[in-house]
Amino acid sequence: MRPFLILLILLTLLAMPVRSQKFEWMAGTDGFLDNREYFSIDDPQTIFGSRVKGELGASLAGTHRFRIGMNYLYEFGSHPGTHLPDVIMYYQYDNDRIDFRIGAFPRANILDSQRSNLLDYPLSLLSDTLLYYRPNLEGAYLGFRGAWGYQQAFIDWTSRQTDETYERFIFGFSGLYTRNLLFINHHVMMGHFAAKGIPEPGFHLRDNGGFDVNLGLNLSESALLDSLSVSIGGLVSLDRTRGVDEGWQTPAGFTAQLHAFYKWFGVQGFYYTGEGHTFLYGDPFYRLKQYGRVDIFYMPFHNRNVSLKINFILHFAHGQLDYSQQILLSMALNGK
Repeated sequence: MRPFLILLILLTLLAMPVRSQKFEWMAGTDGFLDNREYFSIDDPQTIFGSRVKGELGASLAGTHRFRIGMNYLYEFGSHPGTHLPDVIMYYQYDNDRIDFRIGAFPRANILDSQRSNLLDYPLSLLSDTLLYYRPNLEGAYLGFRGAWGYQQAFIDWTSRQTDETYERFIFGFSGLYTRNLLFINHHVMMGHFAAKGIPEPGFHLRDNGGFDVNLGLNLSESALLDSLSVSIGGLVSLDRTRGVDEGWQTPAGFTAQLHAFYKWFGVQGFYYTGEGHTFLYGDPFYRLKQYGRVDIFYMPFHNRNVSLKINFILHFAHGQLDYSQQILLSMALNGK
């Protein structure tokens, strides 16, 4: 069925008037070194590798787009065949206000000149490890944008049920609303963990996720910096094992955030205090009742084709100081 659908879409594109079609391609690479010295909360590890990616396709009238391609990870120190290539195959409808995608498509929005991630979720709900090992969303995405801000929703099917494989998927929605200096953003995410096709004795369905709401000020226009924002908010996790828990487990806490950037240098600060959480897809630090993080980074390149970020991170956890370092490089070439 899937090869037939691909053939049908390609024939439809070819049948359209030539003047309305545009052949498109993208080739790029991502390199990452993430040295995590997390002695306070988790086993330390170093993630070091490179990813190469490419897409081919066509667009119609600048709004309808079909892409196919591959995304391959080579993790340094492993064998070349350790990770299988990830398939890219999706349809996109995109105009000034709507972005709709269905298929297997990159989490990083390659077509965005700002090279932002497609999903804007905080590390508490979705760890950045997903960008290293699972670069694609496999499902659907819908985003609305305007002068007021944006709203987006997604579903990501992470594991199809078979006799030997669990059924798992993630869904969520998030948004940003702005008015003058004031902004409000929110993120909601839920993961569903179901059984194998042949159920195991004692297995119970589990739902896990959470949400946050933040109120802040964007002071970029009134400051001497390129960007400056501060916010406070609340973070709640939702966890339930059906047939075991009497109801939802809902620990909550308070967050405070700071972001400042000028030319090539930036600082991001984050502080959490409250109850410990269980986020199965989030960073492990949020299991703690108190956690602070400071990112000090340098970005010598930051444009539509090349982005380089050198990041030194301080983690304040369990009454001690941990460190991690990141070097993140992304390069993409687009053509028509």
